[in-house]
Amino acid sequence: MEGLRKSSCPGKTNVQVILRWHIQEGTVIFPKSTNPQHIRDYFDIFDFELTGEEMERIRAVDKNVRFFTTPLEQQEAQFTAWAPED
Repeated sequence: MEGLRKSSCPGKTNVQVILRWHIQEGTVIFPKSTNPQHIRDYFDIFDFELTGEEMERIRAVDKNVRFFTTPLEQQEAQFTAWAPED
């Protein structure tokens, strides 16, 4: 990631590069922070674009590991039962 950031994304953090990667992949992201500087950094990802080669290099890092580990059955039970209050 460090080489990628230095080459085409000078001044961007690893987090900004990964958030930009998700945006270009079409993934919906919900970054969270209470730190005002981090929040500003999250919005500062629209002034650069990753090349196709850079996108592929980041994709190659995938280890096929989920970080949201709630079982699908539990997700369905929790999220499909929810309804907005009128």
